Formats: sequence, C-alpha cells, structure tokens
Amino acid sequence: MGDEAHHSWLAREKREAALDEFEKGRYTVVGDLALKAVEQAIEAAAARTGMHFHVSPRTAHAERTRWAKESFPEVAADLDVVWGAYGDLGYDGLDGNRAREAVEAMERILDGVERRTGIRFR
Repeated sequence: MGDEAHHSWLAREKREAALDEFEKGRYTVVGDLALKAVEQAIEAAAARTGMHFHVSPRTAHAERTRWAKESFPEVAADLDVVWGAYGDLGYDGLDGNRAREAVEAMERILDGVERRTGIRFR
C-alpha cells in the first residue's frame, strides 16, 4: 500500500507524461495520463489521513471521487472535466482541444490539492 510520498511521486511522473504526450500530439493517451495523475494526487492526500481507496478496486473510483469533491470542492468541476476527457480522448480519439482541456483541468486540480495540503506534485 502506497503512502503519501509514493502517491505524490506517481502523480508527478504521470503529470509529466501527460504534458509530454500533449506536446507530442498523442492526444488519445492524454486523458488516461491526466486522470491517473489526478487519482494519484487524491490518493496522496487521502493517505495522509490513513485512507487508501485503491485497496478496494471495485469502489475505488466512486469513493475517491466522492471524497475528493467533499475535501476539495474547488476542483469538483475539474474532476468531471478530466473524467469526460478520459472517455472522449481514449475511446473516441477526439482532437487536441479536448486534450488541452484535460491538461488544464489536471493542472488546476493538482494546484488545488497542493495548495491545500502542501504535497508537491511538480
């Protein structure tokens, strides 16, 4: 089970990968990586309180999202943007505009969690 440091490291790596893939124009994977970066940031913040959503894979997404929206309401709308982009890019292969939305929402979420917790994602 990962701790705060482990999840924050994963969030940083996935963030960098999402930004790199966006720059290279590989838009279909940007949503996947942005979503994973956000999920790892949420796991890092939750780990600080002893919570670990990933230990229950069947309910992890729903519980992680619920907790994040309650704990960080200022990024709730951006969580929905990232999830929408994940589907649009990964399954429908939409264009760079949707990938840009995903990257921008990811950055706002990571900034918001970092600001409130002090956990570094850059």
